[in-house]
Amino acid sequence: MRQRTLLQPAVLRPGALAGFAGAVLIGAYLIAVAMLTSHGQASVAGYFSSVAATAVGPAAPAGSAGVLLGAAIHLAVGVAWGIGYAAVAQRTPQVRARPLVSGTVFGIVVMLAMQLVEVAANVYRLPDTFALANTLIAHVAFFGIPVAYIVTRQLDGAA
Repeated sequence: MRQRTLLQPAVLRPGALAGFAGAVLIGAYLIAVAMLTSHGQASVAGYFSSVAATAVGPAAPAGSAGVLLGAAIHLAVGVAWGIGYAAVAQRTPQVRARPLVSGTVFGIVVMLAMQLVEVAANVYRLPDTFALANTLIAHVAFFGIPVAYIVTRQLDGAA
């Protein structure tokens, strides 16, 4: 009988690489948009502090410790999503065959799941049209599609 493992080593590297790249891209996009739309009131530190506060709640550390914790959480979540996508893509050739479609669907799934995290953390605010469109663009164009293309390239190159 063949033993099934949850994650195969061939999935970890492509998934982690793709998730890290996606996390950097989506973070850069969201920070840039926040800074542009707030007339310079938003900051990189503020973005990552809010990530920490969402994940940890009132116990989130203040100052640079909170910023570092938020950045670490942001990257870890991106890597986890990337590994999850790579695990699905490795087992499902159709996912790798159409990375644009798969990445778009994946971005929407990630967006909805992360909205649920905000609901669970009690920090969810009903978005206006701009915020909803911005969140959708961020998760599809700057996370889902890049992750799909990186994973596909890595898995197909390894085959």
